[in-house]
Amino acid sequence: MIRIFNLFCKLKEIKISDQEWFDQAVRSLNLSDHSCPYCNSKGHLILHDVYPRYMVTLKNNGPVTVILRVPRVKCISCGHTHALLPEMLIPYSSYSLRFVLTVLEAYFLHVHTVEKICERYQIVHSTLYTFRSLFLSHKRLILGVLDDAQEKGSDFIGKIDGMQLSQFWDSFRHSFLQAYHASDFHHR
Repeated sequence: MIRIFNLFCKLKEIKISDQEWFDQAVRSLNLSDHSCPYCNSKGHLILHDVYPRYMVTLKNNGPVTVILRVPRVKCISCGHTHALLPEMLIPYSSYSLRFVLTVLEAYFLHVHTVEKICERYQIVHSTLYTFRSLFLSHKRLILGVLDDAQEKGSDFIGKIDGMQLSQFWDSFRHSFLQAYHASDFHHR
């Protein structure tokens, strides 16, 4: 997988929908800027295919599922193919980054009970707690233990920007809020 980071403002300031964000990222893609994650050769990626992917996102403060056409590229140097995933997509998850952060913000601000949050966003309790667990562990990685203890989750959500997402990827070769996936093991 190749991650595309192109919006470096705070995520809260992005006024376009996740669908528009995705489309914009794919349209503005310059393959010569990216290296193959397998062989590290630069300038050898060509468009290969697309595949459909479901994304649960928000529309009018409620969940909606859209189908995206995720481009795949092939490295002509080593022959490996890779999906191109813009920053609003969490690898191996159906939920958009903004959807997860909105759910977590409601949770951390105690806007509603867990039951009401799950009902409103049409998720089960275990999904909410998985979001929370990943968020807290990744927040700790970004801030370090001392700063993490002093920063409330809801405040941190308001400060997250594309630069942090990109730095998280560069530092850990793992996306923010991405759960461990067995196929990631060989890249570590």
